[in-house]
Amino acid sequence: MTDLSAFLDEGFDPTTWINASCATKGPDVPLEKFLAELEMRLQLGAEEVEATLVDCSSAALRRVPFAQQEVSRLRDDVVALQASTKALVSSVAADAQAAAAAAAPLAALHTARSNMEAGCATLREAA
Repeated sequence: MTDLSAFLDEGFDPTTWINASCATKGPDVPLEKFLAELEMRLQLGAEEVEATLVDCSSAALRRVPFAQQEVSRLRDDVVALQASTKALVSSVAADAQAAAAAAAPLAALHTARSNMEAGCATLREAA
């Protein structure tokens, strides 16, 4: 089988490749026979590449429905996580309001206690 990697190069020059291939021809092999064999090897290589492309594209097409299902499932998961996060945020906000409401009477009691202690201290000094 002919090495087809040379065809992948950006600057591939067919004339140079053919001349280089002809340079590898043995002296006892007729040029027409060598070129016919080279053409056959290239044809076989092209058929192999075509078969590989067909296999790869068929496999890719078979994976598309599964990929679409996976994307749909992931979208559903994202929507569920967003809803769950919103519920948690509202719960945290409600808990913060409840904590603030519970802390307000304690702050008022603390202020009253501080005022009473200051008043007691003033009365002790006056006595």
